Amino acid sequence: MAYNKAANAAFAWLAWQNFCRKSTEGVSVVMLYFWFAGNMFYGAYAVADKLYFGLIIQPQIFAFFTLLNILQVYWYAYKWSLTKTCSTGAILCIAYAGLHIGFWKAEERAIANHNDGAVTFLGVLPAIVIAAGFFPEFYVCVKEQSVEMSNFFIMLDIMGGVFSTISLAFDHTFDYVASITYLIVVLLDIVLVIMKVYFYIRGTQGRVHGSGIAVSSTSSCAGSQYSSKTSETSPRPFANNDNVELQQLEEGKQPVQ
Repeated sequence: MAYNKAANAAFAWLAWQNFCRKSTEGVSVVMLYFWFAGNMFYGAYAVADKLYFGLIIQPQIFAFFTLLNILQVYWYAYKWSLTKTCSTGAILCIAYAGLHIGFWKAEERAIANHNDGAVTFLGVLPAIVIAAGFFPEFYVCVKEQSVEMSNFFIMLDIMGGVFSTISLAFDHTFDYVASITYLIVVLLDIVLVIMKVYFYIRGTQGRVHGSGIAVSSTSSCAGSQYSSKTSETSPRPFANNDNVELQQLEEGKQPVQ
């Protein structure tokens, strides 16, 4: 079975976009932590349930790019030092590996003991955690009255969920529990699309903190494309010269031409 890259490309694209604009504006770090944990849970479930290799490796790569986005938030938004950022990344990697192995072994034991309730719970847990991660992002979007995630990112995320669900049909048996994780992502991404359309109709989509500065939906490393009202802040030409002439007239002197 071909490995589905769409879901991973979504967060790889987000990381690239953050790098280009040197900002993580509009991205909730709480959401990223939820998705980082959710992928850890799902990765353990995929290994224990012996899904196809592509579906086993996918959450690991997804978690890697999610971690990269988390570190970008600390680097760009919180202005952490390189040492502190890298140390945090190392700690999160160790925690991810330890918990991943623990939940993997717990899942295998539940399967061996035919504990269907525990197996179902550990399979649904990633969907619950990932779904919960959307709500901090929804809060940020409502607060900003704008969805700052790019259309391309949302499209890739939806495609990743759809194709991953389809790929389950090519497994030995269709895993309905695993499909919940993918379908919940598709559903909540569609909610983001609806919010984006709503804010666009209201005229607030793409505006940073209501400052009247419109943000373009595309950006490049050559420089993010922002439009700003510079005419309101730049001084008038020859303003200082006008003041000098006025002062000379008040003193009875002939202004210098």
